[in-house]
Amino acid sequence: MAIPKVFVSSTCYDLIQIRDSLFEFIKSYYYEPILSEKGDVFFHPDLHTHESCLNELENCQLFILIIGGRFGGSYKFDTSKSITNAEYEAAKIKKIPIFTFIQREVYEDHRVYQKNKHNKALIKKINFPSIEKQEYAVKIFEFIDKVRLSDFNNSYYAFEFVNQIKDHLGKQWAGLMYDFLSNRSKSNDQQIVNQTLDNLTLINRKTEELVENIYKQLKPQEAVAEIEIADKVMGGAKFYSRVFRLYEIKKFKSSIEVVSKIDPKKFTWYDYLRETKEFEIVQNSKDGLDMSTDYPNVISWLKITDEARYWDAQIKNGQYESEIKDVVNLYEILKTLNVSERKKALQITTSNNL
Repeated sequence: MAIPKVFVSSTCYDLIQIRDSLFEFIKSYYYEPILSEKGDVFFHPDLHTHESCLNELENCQLFILIIGGRFGGSYKFDTSKSITNAEYEAAKIKKIPIFTFIQREVYEDHRVYQKNKHNKALIKKINFPSIEKQEYAVKIFEFIDKVRLSDFNNSYYAFEFVNQIKDHLGKQWAGLMYDFLSNRSKSNDQQIVNQTLDNLTLINRKTEELVENIYKQLKPQEAVAEIEIADKVMGGAKFYSRVFRLYEIKKFKSSIEVVSKIDPKKFTWYDYLRETKEFEIVQNSKDGLDMSTDYPNVISWLKITDEARYWDAQIKNGQYESEIKDVVNLYEILKTLNVSERKKALQITTSNNL
């Protein structure tokens, strides 16, 4: 079974006890710790040990960086850097999650350096207690700046005791697991949605092609016009469907013939509903709204006569705002239909409950 490999990068001599403790901590998670002094790095006989350490990073999934008061050995291929610097840069290039820890006393000295770094003469005179060799102080502090000012993966944690490192790592690794599980769930949900939409689009397209082919075979000259009319009728049917859904009714009490003869072009959508005799306008004295200026809130004055359902609260908090916009847009389609087309739209709505 594959398990995560955790590369621990730091100077060894001064941080050996911390490294030993982290070795056991990582194993307690059933991860595989990679520490050079433990023989976990394959030192290829044809390569320098520095190259071997960097090559080992290819197989690692997590990277722990510990910065203390020693610079460490210079990197063979760029002596301005330490091998720890080189390992960090390699991990960053490979985009391995990096967890950086800075010894508290080094972190405090770094703050002093930050305040005075533009005064190079002064920096040379300051003796930083946490740094073993003062000639490497600036390089260590510049390395800290490189880590914390990175465009990504730049978090760090100042510590005094190894238990603080363990506690922080435990929380961060738990966060990684949560992020993985959360994204996995979202990814699955999104995949299902995408597949459903793709299938619906395909079915819709096949249906359109089938209808168009049938029309072209039967009435080649009238196919396009017939399809356009069918689209408008469906739009009218959706208007009635939205109204029915908004007021939780199944059909008008009046006959389809009576309602279909009402010309919607003469009315606003809410006056049209009142004209069907299924609705009546009820002034809401509590709000004192003006019908001429408070549209679309006028929907709150509409009530179903036989059920007396009010939607004041829902409309005020915007719960049905999108529904109202949908009704308004579909009403514009209804206004383009003639009597027979409106009748057909009503028949579709009441029979199929769109």
